[in-house]
Amino acid sequence: MVYNKKSHDIYRNVIAPHYDEDGREGGETMRRILILMSLFTLLLGIALPAFSQEMTADEIVRKAEDIMRGSSNVGVMSMHIINPNWERTLEMKYWEKGKDRSLVRITAPAREAGTISLKVENNMWNYLPSVERVIKVEPSMMMQSWMGSDFTNDDLVRESSIVDDYDPTLVGTEVLEEGEAYVLDLVAKPEAPVVWGKITLYIRAEDFAPLRYEYFDEDGEMIRVMYMSDIERIDGRSYPMVWTMVPVKEEGKMTIITVHEIQFDVPIDDNIFNYSNLRRGIVPE
Repeated sequence: MVYNKKSHDIYRNVIAPHYDEDGREGGETMRRILILMSLFTLLLGIALPAFSQEMTADEIVRKAEDIMRGSSNVGVMSMHIINPNWERTLEMKYWEKGKDRSLVRITAPAREAGTISLKVENNMWNYLPSVERVIKVEPSMMMQSWMGSDFTNDDLVRESSIVDDYDPTLVGTEVLEEGEAYVLDLVAKPEAPVVWGKITLYIRAEDFAPLRYEYFDEDGEMIRVMYMSDIERIDGRSYPMVWTMVPVKEEGKMTIITVHEIQFDVPIDDNIFNYSNLRRGIVPE
């Protein structure tokens, strides 16, 4: 046995005085001390593993991205576009499978109903029912506005992945209205095909719900902020039901996406993401 002076002193000064010379316990006090020491040891045994399992920045970001994606998801949402001179609302249904396939179909208003945005791997197309035509979205167009909103083509089909395209660093924590949040700086990898030079991400510590995204250009200037709110517990995850995108330099503009229904990890027929069906005007319901 290795000699430990601290343990020896505790025994000599606290435990030993409560024993008789022949080693018998010297009363009720000793029994209480032993119980307290046992409880203290038990608590240490429970607490220490939690401290040793400190998460990395990469693990935190992956948990937040999984909350938003899952292995698949199907949702119904609306998009309210606000400009200084006009407003309009689009209603849509959304399918996503993994990181490589997604489809958005507008269901209202009637003028845009049936418009589809399809993404398969690195390719994206828009189907316009008014002219029965499919238009390929070139990579240079991924950062253009989608349907006149403050969201881009890339945002709607999530062509880029913050897990794959950015290197995260945990810079600290901050207490927001929704609770204590991890603050992470995500810097674009040199080879990544992305526009944003950096994204600062706020993730709630208690459940990894994403709370805010701040987007910076390559010169480090903040261009827009997306606020995530109305967090609900869905399929075992804390999911933000409202996403508000605000361009920093364009006063009076914002776009609000409200998720009305969402299901995760559900079977999705691969035919939904079939380009040939899109060309023939066959759209999912």
